[in-house]
Amino acid sequence: MEALVLAAGLGTRLRPLTNSRPKPLINIGGKTVIGYIIDSLKDFDEISFIVNYEREKLEEYIKEYLKLNDYNVKTRFIEQKEVNGTASAISLSPYDEFLCINGDIFFEHSLISKVLELYSKYRTNIISVKKVDDPENYGVVYKKGNDFLKIHEKEKNPSSNLANMGVYFFTEEILDAIGKIKRSQRDEYEITDALNLCKAKVLEYNGFWSDIGYFWDILNTNDFVMKKLEHKILGNIEKNVKIVPPVFIEENTVVREGSYITGPVKIGKDCKIGPNSFIRGNTVIGNKCHIGMCEVKNSIIYNKTNIPHFNYVGDSIIDENCNLGAGTMVANLRFDDKSISVEVKNKKIDSQRRKMGCIMGNNTKTGINVTIYPGRIIGSSCFIYPGKVVDKNVPDNTVLR
Repeated sequence: MEALVLAAGLGTRLRPLTNSRPKPLINIGGKTVIGYIIDSLKDFDEISFIVNYEREKLEEYIKEYLKLNDYNVKTRFIEQKEVNGTASAISLSPYDEFLCINGDIFFEHSLISKVLELYSKYRTNIISVKKVDDPENYGVVYKKGNDFLKIHEKEKNPSSNLANMGVYFFTEEILDAIGKIKRSQRDEYEITDALNLCKAKVLEYNGFWSDIGYFWDILNTNDFVMKKLEHKILGNIEKNVKIVPPVFIEENTVVREGSYITGPVKIGKDCKIGPNSFIRGNTVIGNKCHIGMCEVKNSIIYNKTNIPHFNYVGDSIIDENCNLGAGTMVANLRFDDKSISVEVKNKKIDSQRRKMGCIMGNNTKTGINVTIYPGRIIGSSCFIYPGKVVDKNVPDNTVLR
């Protein structure tokens, strides 16, 4: 059995996190998005990855991940030289019949077996769908029974609430259909246009699924993943430390006296925690981080980042090699208790989250007593001077005086 994973996209809606990595290498629950996908395909004979943006980093990571987990599956890397749509990417498939997965989604592994089971029964194209509350943000699928009728991309006021999940089984019919379509209004070759030329069966899935399109999708998916965290302490815990399971602490990490960690929390290798740190649920801390006398909750902290002195970080994503000055505070709640909007690509979008902190790109530093408003994006390689109030997004490479 063969699989095709589409991993060539630019991930522009997730800037600055994708300034330095392709979207499949986004961290959720201490593992990358592509890592979860590979786990679900580990028993396949071969996986082909369609790549483009930051392809060297992605290829290196995948090879190392397969080796680390002792997965005996063959791989190919196929370059999509022009990133011009999912149909164009799928046309590069070396297979006639294959499982196809978008490389920027998260799903429970049971989905794969259900797709393969339905294909074995009908021997035709399979489209997986899930009921959602906001179908206008997805490809909307229409069906009769389990027969596919049509799909519309981001349809206004749709009469169906079935979202295309981005997990398919394709026969050679899809490759013939791709050869017949033209560029869409978005100037891309859309897989939805090709699907509308094909016969297919629809699998309606009830398990967890997330399209990792926005920052809050990362946090929401992280919440789900952390529910299954294993409790394991491999680091060094000093006296007078309170740990409420589940908490996973990796090797060579020291948790100093007076710290309080209430799970689910995952802490990487070679970290210094405390003294007197308060780390709350659904927090993931990478390797070689320093979390000092501060409070961190429901956040993803990448490698080599320091949050050392009298800080509060909630519902946030802080990229690699950042440093928060003493007294830097990240607000995560509005006075009026309304959901927090985030400006993405010059458009305000409702996160539908009551609590949402900041997104901070890699290599950014704040001075003492910096205040960051809820839902603000601070780019990579920024310097925020002491006492500044960050009430709007900050572009990459900004010195905010």
